[in-house]
Amino acid sequence: MTRPATRIELCREAYEAITSATAEHLPVETGGLLLGYWEDANVLVTHALVVDGEGASTHRYVRDDVRANALLAAFLSKRADDDPTGYVGEWHSHPAPSGPSQTDVAAMHAIARTNDGPIALLVHAPGRTDPFFGLLARRQRAGRVTTKKATVLPPPSRFEVPGPLSDGAPDG
Repeated sequence: MTRPATRIELCREAYEAITSATAEHLPVETGGLLLGYWEDANVLVTHALVVDGEGASTHRYVRDDVRANALLAAFLSKRADDDPTGYVGEWHSHPAPSGPSQTDVAAMHAIARTNDGPIALLVHAPGRTDPFFGLLARRQRAGRVTTKKATVLPPPSRFEVPGPLSDGAPDG
């Protein structure tokens, strides 16, 4: 039995935050936090927070942890108690068309070691044919961390019509 590919699904608000921050900061890397919730092995990213990175360059992004924690706390304080939205991972941009670096994977391993659930990494590289690269990291027994590539699904185009095309008139 083959398991379906794991997905990172982007809601419009998260997609627009990531793509606009990337465009604004080019050619320097930028990034931040992914917020949303897990559905089985998939993650729905509802929001993306932009967190400035100290010493960001064309080949490096290191987020400011103090600023990230403050932004996350402020975001979560505005949510209802029964809202499942929370921290699900990290995102950053690559000005060159490339996926996660060894440094990116090592950082995800470090984060996953301290987290109970899986952590998503999304890299946005606008020069690629497919501009998003997804990776999931999860702590296993005995502290070992595994990573798995994830398919990234951007939100549907505003012009796409879900399902069969219809003129709005009832059938018949």
